[in-house]
Amino acid sequence: MAESMQGLKRTHRCTEVSEENLGQTVTVMGWVAKSRNKGGIIFTDLRDRSGILQIIFEQGEGEEFVDAANFEKACTLRSEFVIAVAGKVVKRGGAANEALKTGTIEIRANTLRILSEALTPPFPVEADCRTKEEIRLKYRYLDLRRPDIQHNIIMRSEVVQRIRNFLSEEGFL
Repeated sequence: MAESMQGLKRTHRCTEVSEENLGQTVTVMGWVAKSRNKGGIIFTDLRDRSGILQIIFEQGEGEEFVDAANFEKACTLRSEFVIAVAGKVVKRGGAANEALKTGTIEIRANTLRILSEALTPPFPVEADCRTKEEIRLKYRYLDLRRPDIQHNIIMRSEVVQRIRNFLSEEGFL
C-alpha cells in the first residue's frame, strides 16, 4: 500500500539536520533501519546515504504528535520500508548517542507516508555484516545500501573526479 510522493519535498538529508534546526519542521526520507514499539511511543531509526536519524511517533494532539491513522501506519514499519516523515526537530529526551552525528536530536513526527513496503531482507543492511558473497551478489541492490559499500563508491567517485579535473586542467581531451 505505497503512498504517493505528490506534494512532498525533502528539506534535509538525515545528517543535515542538526541542533541549528531545533524547533523547525523538516521533511526527511529514507529507509527504516530499525523500529521499536514501546507501547504508546515508537522509535524509528531512519537511514539515507548520509547517515541515521531517530524519529519518534507519539499519538496525541498538537504539532509534536501524530494522529491515530499515522500512528497505526508507524506500528507497521519494518526494516527497509521507504518512508517520508515530516516533523519538528527537538533535543533528544534521553541520553545522547555520541556514536551518531545526529545523536543529540530527534524528530517528533506529525506526518508519515510509507512510500514503499519491503519484505524482510535476507541479510542485515549494516556495515561489516558477515554474509556469504553469493547472497550479497544475488541481492546487490541491498548490498549497495550498506555504509561500507557506499563509502567505497563515494571514494571512487571522488578519485575519478579529481583525475578528470587534473587531466582537463592539463589540456587533455
